[in-house]
Parts: sequence; C-alpha cells; structure tokens
Amino acid sequence: GWMLLAIAVSIFVPKNSKLLWFLRAHFNRNKDSKTESGKYASYCANALEKCVVNGARSAKPSRMEVLSILLKNPHHHSLPHAVPVHMLNGTYHVVGFDGSTTISEFLQTLNLDIGCRGIELSGFTIFSDDPIEKNMDHCLSQKDKVCDVISRWETALREKGSGKFENKRVIRFTYKNRMFWRRSTPGETEKERLLFCYQISHQIVEGRFPLNKELAFELSALMAQIDIGDLTTDKGRCSSAGSNILSEALDKFYPVRYQESASQEEKDLLELSLAEKWRGLAGKSVTDCVRILLTCTRKWQFFGATLFEVQANSDSKEIWLAINEDGVSLLDHTTMQVSERYPYPSIVTFGGCQEDFM
Repeated sequence: GWMLLAIAVSIFVPKNSKLLWFLRAHFNRNKDSKTESGKYASYCANALEKCVVNGARSAKPSRMEVLSILLKNPHHHSLPHAVPVHMLNGTYHVVGFDGSTTISEFLQTLNLDIGCRGIELSGFTIFSDDPIEKNMDHCLSQKDKVCDVISRWETALREKGSGKFENKRVIRFTYKNRMFWRRSTPGETEKERLLFCYQISHQIVEGRFPLNKELAFELSALMAQIDIGDLTTDKGRCSSAGSNILSEALDKFYPVRYQESASQEEKDLLELSLAEKWRGLAGKSVTDCVRILLTCTRKWQFFGATLFEVQANSDSKEIWLAINEDGVSLLDHTTMQVSERYPYPSIVTFGGCQEDFM
C-alpha cells in the first residue's frame, strides 16, 4: 500500500480539498524514521507537497520509476531516481530527481554540479534520444517533468515492439548546446568551452562546417591533443589490443567526406599528416588547445548555428538550413555560402510543432 502511495502522490494532486487534507493528516500521523512504513509516510508527505507546487503529471508512471520505488525505500535517498546525462566528450554525470522534478530543475542541478551557467546564458540544455529513429535527438521542454519524458519514451518503444518491451534499452539524456549567443561569450566557463569544442568537432566530422583539408588537419590535431594528450612514440604504434591511436583519432575528428573514397595507402598518408600536426602541439594544455580551436572556428559567421539538411522546393536541390540568433539562412550544400537570409521579424508564419518555432 505504501509503495503504491509513494508512486501515486507524484502523479496527480487530489482535486477535492478534503481528500488532500486527509492525505496530509494520514502521512503526518504515520511519519516515523524508525520503521519502514513510517519512512514511506515521510517520503509521501514530501512528495505530495512538491506535486502540489509543480502540478500534476501528464503521463503514467514509467517502468523505471516503478522499479525504483519497488526495489528501495525512497526515504533512504534524498532523491529516489537517478539517470546518467551524457556529455559530448564521452563522459557522463548522474543526476537525481523525484516524480515531480521538471526538466528545468533537473538542468539546474546538473549545471551546478558540472560548473556551467544556466540555459539563458550558456545555451546548453538536455536532449533525449528517439526510441525509434536513430541519430535523432529531441530538445526537452523546460516545463516538462523528467518522469513524464521517460514514460512517453518507454511507451513509444513498447508500441514499436507491438507491446513487447526491450529491457536492454533505456532513454539516453545528452547535454549539449542548443543556441549560441555571442553576447554571452565573455562569461563562459571552462566546462562550456570544452564541451563546445566537442560539439563543433562533431559538426566538422559530419560536414556541417566549411573547411579545407589543411584546416581540417589543424583542428583534428587540436581535438586529439584535447582528448588524448601528447602523441608519444608508443601511442603512434598499434597497442596490444590492436587499435591504432592515429587511426582512431582520424576517424573521430577528421571529416568523413575526406576519408570516404580514400584507399588504405591514402589513409596511411592522412594519418602521417595528422601525426605531424599533432606532435607539433606537444606540451600544449587542454585550456590552450580549447582557446586556439574556438578562436579559429568562431571566425565563421554561422558558428554555433544548427544546420539542417533540406531540399529546395524549386529544384529539389539539397541545401543547408542554418538557424542562429540572427535568423534563418539558406546555405549552398557544397560551398556553404549564403544564398538567402531571413531575419526573424520577416518570418510571418512557419510549419512549427505545437506552436513552438524552436
């Protein structure tokens, strides 16, 4: 009974004031730090009050939420649930939350833990993966509840499997930049700058950043120095596991389009060129490399913009749709030169989702 109440009190607020008064009185009467049921009552009392403040939920409890309550007494933890939030540099940070925690509160906790500013200054926020489409992320609404997001994700996954649930799959939260504001650059933290480097590096690898092969080597070497450190003689050789550091760095940081049709001999030459640039950075600190990379990449007018690969209605030609703080721009798919520019005041209507342009 107490387990059921522990789940229910975070889902909806009783509309009847008498029932709300009764629940409060019941929880307060049964609070006891020495018994299991008393601990559940204490948790339920706190969870009910937070639900009253943050409002009712919009989705049913997720499998993860139910298991978390069933497997451990929530009173034993300051927050009953926890999930990892993945960073673009390959690390992750575990963040706790309860049934009423909003994405905004979840993000504030994460920012405080890792040393980043709020979304209104840094532009960094939480994304979730899509349960069906690969390589697709969804920016989460700040007003949404974390548990509702997880519940909807699990429901979509279950519907995809015709009612069967994939136990091995769980929602993946990612922390990355959604919108870059030039005015906020002076107050950047070291963590923000580092994560921005990895985000720009991902864009470079995917061909969403204009650069020639020579500049690509320079930036790839900087990212390798940031990610791995100095390239020593033993790092350039094959390790006991059979992996080649240079080959891995090339695959991870060098644009795919410059490698796609390369023969093995040409790839060996690419690795030698990367090694030369990389060794030239020996002794450079992560902070120095981050500063150099950002100074270079920020010269592009669309630095920090989000690029979408789209087709023009007129000739079905592939182009880039660039969204940044100034407006919407159309870029040539090959040269990435601007063909059209539309400031936000000139946009009268849009095919947005749920009346939200972003």
